[in-house]
Amino acid sequence: MRAKEKQVIAILSAAIVVVAAALIFCLATENRSSSAEKSAASEEQETSDTESVAAQTEDSDKTEASSSEATTEEDSNSKSASEIMNADDGYVFPDSNTSYLTKEEIEKLSTEEIQYAINEVYARHGLKFTKKSNQEKFEKKKWYTGTVDDQDDITLNRYEKKNVNLMADILEERGAR
Repeated sequence: MRAKEKQVIAILSAAIVVVAAALIFCLATENRSSSAEKSAASEEQETSDTESVAAQTEDSDKTEASSSEATTEEDSNSKSASEIMNADDGYVFPDSNTSYLTKEEIEKLSTEEIQYAINEVYARHGLKFTKKSNQEKFEKKKWYTGTVDDQDDITLNRYEKKNVNLMADILEERGAR
């Protein structure tokens, strides 16, 4: 073989090794998260679909609104949920759109704070609130922009659906729904 052919083979071999390593990493990461997703999927099948969650939330008072600007978790962890509710920035659960909440995390909150956290999920998506108290709370948030009139026009991701369902279940256990 010529030197150039050997060089090309060496480069291609190195590229194959890099791609293989990347695939192995991706598969390992996917396997870790797939068990959590399977668990969430089975729980989602047992719970009501997004429309019933939307109806529950609407019954509790057409909640919710928008945006995707993130506040650091550190900022939110240094404030109580009540302080965040009344502040001009921050989220009660900063990662509720990218990770699953635990029942323990939610149960630490008051009924009012849990309802606010549900509304916050929809507020991130820009829901315009019809209840004056919700309008006032979210309109003072720096990250909020009300652009969606109908809650049915909002599509929640799998984390948001699961988290809203869990919060609604806890509110129901408390007799608040």
